[in-house]
Amino acid sequence: MYAKVLKTYKGKAEIEIVCTEASHENVHCGACSMGQKPSTKPETVLAQNKIEAKPGDMVECNLKEHAEIKAALLLFMGPLLLFMIALGLASALNMELWQSFLFGAAVLVITYIVLRFSLKNKTYYYITGIK
Repeated sequence: MYAKVLKTYKGKAEIEIVCTEASHENVHCGACSMGQKPSTKPETVLAQNKIEAKPGDMVECNLKEHAEIKAALLLFMGPLLLFMIALGLASALNMELWQSFLFGAAVLVITYIVLRFSLKNKTYYYITGIK
């Protein structure tokens, strides 16, 4: 897939994915329009910039190996597992149902905050070359 570099940081670049394969003859990954309504601005993502592309450059980028599986495990299975452990712990402490729910919800909020700050600069994209 191709992208346009918007900004550069230390070893990373903010890129905007550009769709070049939207024809009916090619297999289309859909990454350029993922989660968008037709009238919204294109999504930007953070990518590793080992080739030191500059703002305005058109680049070719890819996803790291098993990126979708790693992201799903981290963002879905991790909080679900922690929520289930929190409910089990609340049950072991003989908490009432509403207390168990509040304890589980508090664990989910804490998990969200930790993931939000720890994954702020995490990316599964990397730039492979300048077009």
